[in-house]
Amino acid sequence: MKTFFLAILVFLCVLSSWGQSKDEQHEKNPSFIGLSFEYGHILKHTHSLRKLDNSFPTGISLDYSKFLLQKEAFEFCNCFPKLGVEVSYFDFDNEEILGHGFLGIGYLEPYFRTDKKMNLFFRIGLGGAYLSNPFDDISNPTNDLYSTDLSFVLMVGLGINYRLNEKWNLRLMSKYNHTSNGGVNTPNRGLNFPTLGMGFTYSLSDWEFPDYKKIGKREPPKHKERISITHFSGWSNTSIGGKDKFFVSGFEGKYSRWIGGRSAISGGTEMIFDFSKRKLIQERGDGENFVQAAALIGHEFWLGKVTFSQQIGYYYWNEYRNSDRFYQRYTLTYDINQNLFAGFGLKAHRHIADFFDLRIGYKFL
Repeated sequence: MKTFFLAILVFLCVLSSWGQSKDEQHEKNPSFIGLSFEYGHILKHTHSLRKLDNSFPTGISLDYSKFLLQKEAFEFCNCFPKLGVEVSYFDFDNEEILGHGFLGIGYLEPYFRTDKKMNLFFRIGLGGAYLSNPFDDISNPTNDLYSTDLSFVLMVGLGINYRLNEKWNLRLMSKYNHTSNGGVNTPNRGLNFPTLGMGFTYSLSDWEFPDYKKIGKREPPKHKERISITHFSGWSNTSIGGKDKFFVSGFEGKYSRWIGGRSAISGGTEMIFDFSKRKLIQERGDGENFVQAAALIGHEFWLGKVTFSQQIGYYYWNEYRNSDRFYQRYTLTYDINQNLFAGFGLKAHRHIADFFDLRIGYKFL
């Protein structure tokens, strides 16, 4: 599900640049090579890992990327998107249990404040990983985070880029990395490791951001208020009785109001049907209801056809309580037309991911 929607985003960005000739693309889509060093922390979200010493992974990353600077690409998100590929090596600081990993990721990286020397950007990426020391009943029974050499990788990040001159850029970025084998084998808790990285990029040609009208001075959106309904579905990360994937679905109703720039505030409610909780209730023999309902409040970035939302949820109905009352919601959606949108989201309790979901919704403007 995550792969499908990210592929759509990348495809649309690439499609927006095809209207130009080859010469124009060469001139307007500068290429970059980059190097960065990363330091992070393994989140110990299983009981077995809590018994281990702290693990602080270190990594080195190489990447190749291209800016899409045509106006069509800019209008995709009211920003300048960059497409790239990154290869990384990570030492997970626990050779005996966690081993090390090689990651290959394709990413989409929108840039903002491009009229300044210091730019802001966020990154979303998807790829694969080779992990060296998977779970084994005899040789490595403690590692319940991954049980196959090959896994999928999902990554999100935020960063600051500083333009030293026409060629060199210095940048600082924080990332959240998650690995999973997609339920091919168990155990499959997944490696979750946030990192902080510093590095540089070098442009293979001289270039400048185009001076489109919306840069530095933004007009108010045509519709300053949005009321939306959304259906979402996905798979929880709970492990019960040897099974570690359970279906989750639900509905969300939300009101959003533009407050200036690219920002809006939002409030709403959602109802969640998590079938892992129904399984736990059945095993305990309780008569509790597994349905959850929560109030949501948060912030949204309105980036043209793309919306990035961050919300805090509070359960006002949750008979079976095995988690905090509060949780976080992160969603990324794309407007298919004026009313219909699609995307994906992440629900988490503090540093522990609850589930990813694919979503489709309708806006009443």
